[in-house]
Amino acid sequence: MGGCSSGGGCGIGNAYNPGQYVGIRINEHEDGRSLLCDTMGLEVARKQRVIVEGDAGLEYAEVINLRPMILKQCQLRDSRRLVRAANESDQSAYQAKVQRESRFLSDARTLAADKRMTMKLIRAEETFDGRKVTVYYTSESRIDYRKLVSDLAIAHPVRIEMRQVGPRDETKMRGGIGPCGLTLCCSTFLKGFHPVTIKMAKNQNLSLNPSKISGMCGRLMCCLAYEDEGPDRSAGGPKKAQNIPAPTPV
Repeated sequence: MGGCSSGGGCGIGNAYNPGQYVGIRINEHEDGRSLLCDTMGLEVARKQRVIVEGDAGLEYAEVINLRPMILKQCQLRDSRRLVRAANESDQSAYQAKVQRESRFLSDARTLAADKRMTMKLIRAEETFDGRKVTVYYTSESRIDYRKLVSDLAIAHPVRIEMRQVGPRDETKMRGGIGPCGLTLCCSTFLKGFHPVTIKMAKNQNLSLNPSKISGMCGRLMCCLAYEDEGPDRSAGGPKKAQNIPAPTPV
């Protein structure tokens, strides 16, 4: 689980933040995940709503941390840039966007059920400018959704993108509380998913009962890898003592 997955190395800083970056939460979908945002010299307050530059245009966000620590340079890779503070018009537009997303998802589920499509629709996410809607779904097989998209476009004249995700991504989107009593790791601080194996549970002498080591997604819990990174583990675990016969007395 450890290490940066950027591939180009990542210099570790000294946990500093000169005040230029704040922690934000995009929309209200992610269950606690925080991203860095460059304030561009503008003053903001905690819980303030702001407009930031995103991957697909402007995004509506909330300031949740005024002084997040910066430990690695790769943290800045996904950082956003602050455009301005959100006004009443932006807040009204966001509430209208949430309502459109709800109607879009309801219509998509109705059409998918009518067409007997073996897919589970999770979320419809509209860009802040209202030009594009991304529909996230899960399915155990390949789905031909062209007819579904064409029917949806009649009632919702926007650009529609269908995106298939796995069980772990579904749980990340939905969020929740894990067996530890804390918010799920995947919906807070984890940036991506790493391989988790049953061997990790065996190395830690944990119960192999599936109900004990499986997360809400039905897969092995990501935290099984947290305690499996010691040098002994990476080398294949501690070696067993060999039974060496005692020397024959002369």
